[in-house]
Amino acid sequence: MPTTSPIPVLRNSLGATLRYEDGALVLRRPDEEVRIPLPAVARIRAEGRTLAVELTARAGAAPAVHALADVSEAAAALFADAVTANLPERAAGAEPVDGSALVVVRVLTETPDEERRRRGRRRTRIGLVSVGSVFFALALAVGIHGQWIVALLTLLVGPVGAASLAYARMGVEDLYLQWYLPRDGITVQARQVGHSRIMGGGFGTYVYTDLHGEKRTLHHRGGGPTVEAAYHPDKPHIVRVPESRGEKAGSVAVTMFLVLFGLVVESANAYLLYEAFVNGYPGYGPT
Repeated sequence: MPTTSPIPVLRNSLGATLRYEDGALVLRRPDEEVRIPLPAVARIRAEGRTLAVELTARAGAAPAVHALADVSEAAAALFADAVTANLPERAAGAEPVDGSALVVVRVLTETPDEERRRRGRRRTRIGLVSVGSVFFALALAVGIHGQWIVALLTLLVGPVGAASLAYARMGVEDLYLQWYLPRDGITVQARQVGHSRIMGGGFGTYVYTDLHGEKRTLHHRGGGPTVEAAYHPDKPHIVRVPESRGEKAGSVAVTMFLVLFGLVVESANAYLLYEAFVNGYPGYGPT
């Protein structure tokens, strides 16, 4: 079982990571994983925001280098010092090995869960662009009609109401799953394996095993070493941690507020647009 290391994990803006794990450096990119055993490492160089791993090479051969750019400068320096202190000692005068021959490269393929998350992010981006385009078109049309105040309000307030209704829809779906899954789904224990940051908040990362023996992950805020996970028997990737009655009541209150707020905002915006197009009010449009 892998041991936890105090050496920092380096991560760049593209999602690539470099970590020290069980006597090796693991460089993970979206499409591949490179595992570099410490005996294959000649030295580690922290060059500003770039961490370079230089491999050992036979005499006269150019050493291979694996680098990770756009990382924290302070973390890169700490990583380099810590890993250098863990490099194995080499006998004086010994012929260096070809470090590239010790490196293991594994091509990564998407799991079904990862593919679903990628499709979900794509649908979200398409939805955001579509909604933004609708409000922009409405604002442009009412602006051309002479109602620039209403156009500005449409651009500023319309998306807020739409976002409120979108979050309300997610809240309704979550409330339904909180009712359905513990009642008709399958409940198992999920074990915490790490931490994640989602939209600026801290969440525990948990692993559970579905009825097909496949390990799946879920994220939950404020859990202990283990939590109960209720998942859909036919769609094991749909999972929730059952909430207490107090938490459910809070979710209901928040969802109702989002629904009412979104309806009020969009109704007011629709009324202003109607008045601007039909009656030329407010502003200086046709009378």
